Amino acid sequence: MTEVTTAYSLARDEKTAVRELYNGLCQDADAPALVIFFCSPAFDTSRLEQELNHCFGDIPLIGCTTAGEITPDGYRKGSLTGAAFNNAYFTCMSRRYDNISSFTLQDGIRFARKLVRDFKTISPAVSGSNSFAFMLIDGLSGAEERVTAAIGSELGEINMIGGSTADDWKLKQTRIFHEGRFHTDSAVITLFHTRLPFRVAYTHHYVAGDARAVITEADPITREVSEINGLPATQEYARLCGLDEKDLNLLVVSNHPVLVRVGGSYFSRGIIGILPEKRSIKFACAIDKGVVCSIARPDDPQNNLMELFRKMEAEIGPPALVLGCDCAARQMTFEEQGILEEMSEIYARARTVGFASFGEQYNTVHMNNSFSCVAIGRDRPETPNI
Repeated sequence: MTEVTTAYSLARDEKTAVRELYNGLCQDADAPALVIFFCSPAFDTSRLEQELNHCFGDIPLIGCTTAGEITPDGYRKGSLTGAAFNNAYFTCMSRRYDNISSFTLQDGIRFARKLVRDFKTISPAVSGSNSFAFMLIDGLSGAEERVTAAIGSELGEINMIGGSTADDWKLKQTRIFHEGRFHTDSAVITLFHTRLPFRVAYTHHYVAGDARAVITEADPITREVSEINGLPATQEYARLCGLDEKDLNLLVVSNHPVLVRVGGSYFSRGIIGILPEKRSIKFACAIDKGVVCSIARPDDPQNNLMELFRKMEAEIGPPALVLGCDCAARQMTFEEQGILEEMSEIYARARTVGFASFGEQYNTVHMNNSFSCVAIGRDRPETPNI
């Protein structure tokens, strides 16, 4: 078994799909430290749960439903894909937090402190240079900001990336698999300790335009913005984008997210709904009253992504795996622009496995219209002392 093994299945029935995934990941190897999978919500999760438990048995297994999968061969829909982490290179521990819709800051602090404390009992040398965190969180919970900020801050020097689980834009129910069952309203955080080189990163292909906006009326709980610059949100947003208010739709607005500056970097806040009867806008991230933001314009997504992969490879060498969370709105935009296949090939060349998410996390920040990832390098023989 190599450092990380990847596989996927396009089978439509749960039994065949799980068997093909298991055979690709585990059949000819020792039990891995962890398997992560990403599944289309077209699968029956009850049957999928049964087959996963039957095939993988006691192998630690986490996963989630998606709005599309990133397989070893690039973007796919209706698939089951995953990665197995060799126990010779990785020590992993996953913990779940339930009922995250009622999550509080103090909850997060206690949870994260115990998470790190427990992990150090099995990997005492944990540090930011040899450990990272990966989070899967219910993309319909509305709790991502609170959970990410609380847990990310308590992890300290341990970097975290993650993705908000999805359901093919149905916006009804997403599911996370942990400890043999699918769960809702939950988050699963996994800590990895490894001697392999790795880099945690995020990117988006948007640049801040000249148009500035002040959110003058908003409900951060429902993530609904009703006023921008003192005017009805849809009216002012359309004007700032150079559009007519009646022409606003999800495809149009996916090219013009708002950018919020945090710590010297721009993070994207994507739009998931236009509410014309209220002239308001529903975001995939909370935006509070008084926030100053920029209306974004798209740059070159191909060059943006290739540059990210080039930088990471220059630092850690050719990756064994890039574990990535890619905003579902990006895939929708790429398809509309006719570049989905090209972007798919870029992901495949970089050995990416992941999913189309309803939001992405990077350390303490929840964002949209972005790609967050961890690139894991290969084993390097030590240079002999001369």
